[in-house]
Amino acid sequence: MMTNYENHISGVSPFKPEFESYINSNPGRGSLKVQVSAANQSFPVKNVFVEVALVENGVRYSIYKDVTDSSGIVNEIVLPSCMAAENNSPETAGKSDATYLVSVFHPDFEEIVDYPVTIQDRIETILPVALEPLSNGGED
Repeated sequence: MMTNYENHISGVSPFKPEFESYINSNPGRGSLKVQVSAANQSFPVKNVFVEVALVENGVRYSIYKDVTDSSGIVNEIVLPSCMAAENNSPETAGKSDATYLVSVFHPDFEEIVDYPVTIQDRIETILPVALEPLSNGGED
């Protein structure tokens, strides 16, 4: 029996209703690439949990979660931003900045929580993250 996948396409936004005003006010799209490493950026760290969040109307929303690959990378995270044209005049300069919060977690390293990252329309932002190993607190 053949399945009609078109019945599953509703045209409804996949975003939660609380993001509707944020997406409407940020019609541009930029991307984020997170590169996680250790030992002074000498070694990529795989299986690092990466979370991207945003604060809208005073509420923090987790909008993206993934794990780094063997190269220590989470790639092509597409995020809403203001349109690039809004940065072309002194009156609107800076308005094209959409700020997100990036957190990274791995059980062998110190966590990084809510690191701010600016996303701009049609630009890939690369965030290098250098993790510090957890100390054992002097216990042997």
